[in-house]
Amino acid sequence: MLAWLSIQGLALVDSVELEFAPGLNVLTGETGAGKSLILGSIGLLLGERADASWLRAGEGRGSVEGTFDLSGRDDLIEALRALDVEPEEGRVVLRREITADGKSRAFVNGRGVLLTQLRGVGDRLVDLHGQHEHQQLLHADRQADFFDRWAGTWEARREAESERAALTEERRRVRDARAALERDRADEEALRGDFGELEEAAFEAGEEETLLRDRERLAHREKLIASLTDAAAAIGDDDGGAETRLRRALKSVRAASALDSGLLNVAEEAEAVSESLAALSSRIESERDRLLEEPADLDRVERRLDRLHRLKRKHRTDLPGLLTLREELRARVRSLDPEGHDVARMERALTERTASYDARVQSLVERRSARAAPFARAAGELLSRLGFGKAALLVSGENGAAAGAGDRSRPVIDPAPIPALEFGFQPNPGEPPRPLRRIASGGELSRVMLAVKSLMAERDQVAALVFDEVDQGIGGAVGEEVGRLLRALGARRQVLCITHLPLIAAYAERQFLVSKDVSRSAKKGAATERTTTTVEPLLHEARVEEIARLLAGARVSDTTRRQARELLRAAQDVERPAPATRRRASGGSR
Repeated sequence: MLAWLSIQGLALVDSVELEFAPGLNVLTGETGAGKSLILGSIGLLLGERADASWLRAGEGRGSVEGTFDLSGRDDLIEALRALDVEPEEGRVVLRREITADGKSRAFVNGRGVLLTQLRGVGDRLVDLHGQHEHQQLLHADRQADFFDRWAGTWEARREAESERAALTEERRRVRDARAALERDRADEEALRGDFGELEEAAFEAGEEETLLRDRERLAHREKLIASLTDAAAAIGDDDGGAETRLRRALKSVRAASALDSGLLNVAEEAEAVSESLAALSSRIESERDRLLEEPADLDRVERRLDRLHRLKRKHRTDLPGLLTLREELRARVRSLDPEGHDVARMERALTERTASYDARVQSLVERRSARAAPFARAAGELLSRLGFGKAALLVSGENGAAAGAGDRSRPVIDPAPIPALEFGFQPNPGEPPRPLRRIASGGELSRVMLAVKSLMAERDQVAALVFDEVDQGIGGAVGEEVGRLLRALGARRQVLCITHLPLIAAYAERQFLVSKDVSRSAKKGAATERTTTTVEPLLHEARVEEIARLLAGARVSDTTRRQARELLRAAQDVERPAPATRRRASGGSR
């Protein structure tokens, strides 16, 4: 429940703090006093659009803060945890701040959050029924939402919708794969020719660099051999070669080290140089011999490079691109063979998945149909209490068929859509039901919405239901029934509403008076006026006085006060419905 609400510096409000009770809470007051402002502030708290126009004149900042007591509502606590919100001692505090530059900030339990996150939390805590909310009943998709939530088919429908979206995407992929296969078959000769050419060429990664090096080497083969031969002769010539001279030097150093041990290191270095020179000589001779033995096939290398360049130009890519293209063409060529492609397998899988989806939709249709009659009976009972006599609210599918059992024929290329639902309003027995959008007035829609919300109260997880102008277009005995219904609704969920009817206000657990005061002050010799909206809880005689005002307007008398007391006594004597299986939080403190 919404236990505490604080509004600071918004519109006509300077500072208001309210403690709500469980059950039914009503706001009453003169027209224009600011009752809708209070509910509008709750809308801000839940993430509705905010701008600088919300600020009270002269204020640079405004805020609205609410504390929700979730004691006994483990279902809501788990739902909020899924949104990464951890209630503290069973409470959640929402806050919204607005500044003069039109920007706003949102907080949950003191932690800054995005507006979308605030809306997600707010949607789970409060069902806000604004002045024009009943217009939602004119839209078939919202009617389906209401019914599926009541019937317990909401999740099944959402899963079916998700599966239909996935099935549509899979059908697109299969269609694209089939089209690609047909294109490949039309171009089969060219496809196989391109693949055969690349397969026969058998190029490997890095081969282009190798061929370029080979071409450079083979083009200068004679010069390379001559240079290596000269180098080998300079090192290994028997008379004047470097190797012969180094051996002589080594012999002399060894002799010297035999006489002076301090020269042993020099002798070791000389031996190491001699060994390195011998290794170098061997390496040079080996490279020269390789060149001598290697076939001088420069033409083969040139032909290979020419073939590579021609394929690169043809396919407008480099060697890595050719290697990738070869593998792609290999897969496409393989797919041309019946045993090699995946399109048939994909089509079989799609057919099986479509059949499974159709069975899921059919199950949804059957579950909806089974719940349509109980819904009509329950709605009819509520509508009768709300002054509609023997009116009925029926649920039908497409083309007037039973709920969800409309015409499901469709083009083969698309999955079956989720059957649509629509409420049919039958104001009098014997008349055919017609869509709400064709026959229901604003007042009728408001009462039908109240009936629907009452039916959904057991299914909704929200902590509070908020109604603005729920008494539109009603009075007398119907108003009293609306009051009874709202109090019964309050036994299941906290209810906040605005009303002008004493017959509704009398049934409230707590009543608040919204009033507008004008204060006068003098600044610099000039008189100024300031209008402020205030809200105060009504107790005892103050409540009697307000009920009397609602009964008689400005002409309150002892008679109307007596009538007000009788009305309050009668309303409080009405047996309260047993609460739903949840512990109701104690009202009050912040």
